[in-house]
Amino acid sequence: MKTIVHKFLVTALFLIAVATSQKVFANAAQPGVWNAGGTVFTMLYPEDSLTFKKVQMVEEKIYIQLYKGYAVVKGTYLFRNTTKDKLNFKMGYPINGIYYGGDIELNEVVLDSLSSFKVKAKNQWLSLLPESHPELNNDNSSAVPSDDNWMVWQMNFAPEESQTVEVYFVVNTNNAKVRKGYNTESHNAFIYLLESGSVWKNPIEKGSFYVQLMDGLTTENINGISQGFGFRYNETHKLYAGAKTNFSPTPKDNLVVTYYEHNEHFVFEKALLQTENLFSKIDEMSQSALETLTYTDVQIGDPYKVESTFWGAFPGLLTLFVVFAPFIIGFIAVVIIIWAIFKWRRIRRKNKRM
Repeated sequence: MKTIVHKFLVTALFLIAVATSQKVFANAAQPGVWNAGGTVFTMLYPEDSLTFKKVQMVEEKIYIQLYKGYAVVKGTYLFRNTTKDKLNFKMGYPINGIYYGGDIELNEVVLDSLSSFKVKAKNQWLSLLPESHPELNNDNSSAVPSDDNWMVWQMNFAPEESQTVEVYFVVNTNNAKVRKGYNTESHNAFIYLLESGSVWKNPIEKGSFYVQLMDGLTTENINGISQGFGFRYNETHKLYAGAKTNFSPTPKDNLVVTYYEHNEHFVFEKALLQTENLFSKIDEMSQSALETLTYTDVQIGDPYKVESTFWGAFPGLLTLFVVFAPFIIGFIAVVIIIWAIFKWRRIRRKNKRM
């Protein structure tokens, strides 16, 4: 009997140790896309905050060309001064910053490659000014990304004036990870954070979004594209087209694309050597009559989808074991004790007869 009790206590102590070790497994990373290439386009200065809701982003057209390892982007924005006042303010774009967007699924964007960033307004290229803003760093309540260093440019609006602003840039998409629970996959990922448009006067009346597959990519290489844009596909031009109308951007409006696979030998700097050629290609794309093309329905998948693996499921299985094992072992222990008592009584009776 002492041996049985001893084994039962050892088993109980083992279960307590396993349960305690669950603290190691309790902190699964937030599901979503981490370390993606992408963009956020916003006003910068707190002193210009009164201007934020006076300028309306009336329309935006976003052109994205996906390559293996990077993406080229052109954004065309129509802004309108909704007041009878002159407005003078600065817009900005962070250098090598990190922006945490999204809702239930994280949208973590790494903003880089400002060496290839260009902007123009009224068909004139604007001068970019490097500035440091450490006060914005690590401010989780801020509507702008956390980073010390920015490229900024001056914007001037006459009363009730409308202006078109165009931006060009290249981003590294090769280092993204898609997480769900303890399962992780390495993909290329691009995120356009529409939620950053909430700083402007809403609503955005019209948004057009075009995603073109380059570098031999096909629909088979697309892991998933965000729902809510009504994307359709043109096979001839390898082009997805989607749109939104009269919307006030929230995290659910972010455009997320996960595609292809991580290439450990990819060198982003080599892609930047052909920036001007890449910008010429996306200019050609944006100047085409894309709205007149014929598009068909296509499966767009889920950009947050991750295949389950044994090791990804192991912490969950271990949790179930910790929850149910005491009952199972307790039941087994009771059976063993009853059997031992029964066996002991039989031996005792046998000894009495002798």
